[in-house]
Amino acid sequence: MRRLTLMLSLLVAFALVFASQAFVIESDVNASSESSNNFAHGNAPAGLSDFDSQTYYRLTTVWRGDGMSLDIVNDGQNNDQLQLSKTGKYTGQYWKITPAGNGYYRLSTEWRGEGMSLDVINDGQNNDRLILAVTTDASGQYWKITPAGKGAYRLTTSWQGEGKSLDIVNDGKNNNQLILAKTANVTGQHWKITAVKKAK
Repeated sequence: MRRLTLMLSLLVAFALVFASQAFVIESDVNASSESSNNFAHGNAPAGLSDFDSQTYYRLTTVWRGDGMSLDIVNDGQNNDQLQLSKTGKYTGQYWKITPAGNGYYRLSTEWRGEGMSLDVINDGQNNDRLILAVTTDASGQYWKITPAGKGAYRLTTSWQGEGKSLDIVNDGKNNNQLILAKTANVTGQHWKITAVKKAK
């Protein structure tokens, strides 16, 4: 009688272990299916999907908000200077982000076209001023766009490396001038990139 009771206890214990393992396997399968569905419906985490080269984007900073956009100064002369301007339906604020290879991108505007790209002036001194320059094979025109958290991105160049990020000068006045500054956890270096419209 004692032996029979012991055998029954062992069988019950084995059945419980088997059932728990089956539940874990089923849970893992369901989790994997849910993850696959998220990617299938376009809910991939920021930074895992490439930007669409046939779409124009608006670039704003977490610091200045959606009301100030990366823009080209229309000075009627060179039209190559950059600043943050009041957000509007201006082609100088519509940026195309085109893959340039090795994880880098080229940034150009609808206004000036793909023949002019976001670049860093090589002045032999600070090398931190931004300009819209003639598109060429220059490392200052190759931008890495890295997720910075909360839907924002950090922009760095192949030339200056990840130690220098696209930033806004905090001058206490207009706070709208662009600079390549030492990388830091500041909201002027956290850029929001928002799709605006499809390229024609």
